[in-house]
Amino acid sequence: MADHAIDLIQSQEVDKVDALATLLMAANGKGHAVATHAGAVHDGSGAAAGGGHAWEAGGGFWTQLQLLTLREAQGIYRNKPALIASIIAPVLLNLFFASLFTNVGKTGDAGYNIKGHFGAIANVAIGGMFAAAQPLLLRFPLDRGTFLREIGSKAYGVPAYVISKAVVELPQAFVNSCLVWVAFYFVAALQGPWIYHVLIFWITGMAAGGTAFLVGCLASDPNVAAQLAPPIFVLQLLFAGVFIDTDQIPDAVSWIQYIASLKYGVNLHILTEFGAQTRADGNWTAAQSFAAEQLIAQNDIYESDWWVYVLAVIALFVFFRAIGILALWYKASQFF
Repeated sequence: MADHAIDLIQSQEVDKVDALATLLMAANGKGHAVATHAGAVHDGSGAAAGGGHAWEAGGGFWTQLQLLTLREAQGIYRNKPALIASIIAPVLLNLFFASLFTNVGKTGDAGYNIKGHFGAIANVAIGGMFAAAQPLLLRFPLDRGTFLREIGSKAYGVPAYVISKAVVELPQAFVNSCLVWVAFYFVAALQGPWIYHVLIFWITGMAAGGTAFLVGCLASDPNVAAQLAPPIFVLQLLFAGVFIDTDQIPDAVSWIQYIASLKYGVNLHILTEFGAQTRADGNWTAAQSFAAEQLIAQNDIYESDWWVYVLAVIALFVFFRAIGILALWYKASQFF
């Protein structure tokens, strides 16, 4: 409210400001509620109506979501260096990766090795997880002061704040996914449908970003968030089937793989690149096909369950964002 009042004082004619002040004093004098531009509602004694609940704000959810989404998009567009870096960095990095894995997917080459073929896919998937998660890890800790101030003034509700960020992230992440796979796919001579790899990379990155966002919501400052990140993402790597086959993981901890978005993403990448349809369409020998089947079996992947893996990634994306909403709501309710 203070920001809006200062804006009015600086931008309106003196007569208009005097008229607004007269109306405000008259309304307060009669004990009527005065609705501010931000939607905060105060009664005649000056106490916030609605009990100061962080879920409640003026303007309605869709208005809040529209304005917050516009503000988020404008913030990204105006930060030109970060925007350019978000485009150039993944392209250059994955071109470098592709140079290491040049033609790794050509089954017709004499030196073809399925280990290197899988390693190329896993390398891009892991890089995508970290690229999607790192910015979101510090998003809330850095915005904490602004968020608490605006929530305290009832400018908007927590759900609109969280969802608006996801709405802006989705198209930006999709563009980055396309750039990554344009840079890597053709040089590495991969065989699975390009668009499938793009879509898998996209949704897996968004789910991993949701995990990072939740960690950031739970952390009190950027340093705490940075300290919490390594153990969470190391677990993602351990249970993705990259360093150890999932059928070798002890039963006592094997359940962790079911909440690891990277595991489902790797499953889908494997099915796209080494599945029966790709092998049928390509130049695979009997020995290469057998090795691909072994890779799929060792990671407890079932081709008929591809839709389960897709739904699991989407569910994890929604789940972590929902928990993030609850975490932010709790922080706001405790702060005020």
